[in-house]
Amino acid sequence: FSGLAVNVDDDDDDDAATSKDTARKSIAFLPQILQMQAAFTAVEQCPVPVVAAIHGACVGAGVDLVCCADVRVCSSDAMFSIREVRL
Repeated sequence: FSGLAVNVDDDDDDDAATSKDTARKSIAFLPQILQMQAAFTAVEQCPVPVVAAIHGACVGAGVDLVCCADVRVCSSDAMFSIREVRL
């Protein structure tokens, strides 16, 4: 049984949110991901010009949001950071 966990309980009654299975957690989180993506898509598809004003730090999803705008205006102290993975 190399690589096979034979002592693991197989409870089919667990819902996806409390499951230790990464795939089930990811699938359960999909509706929230689609809802968040819809917010960015709404900005991108807005029929009027969208102007984003950036002052200070613009981090992570903030960078994604301002990229959906038609025009981006930054102050001289604006900083942008996308840190996907901490290595």
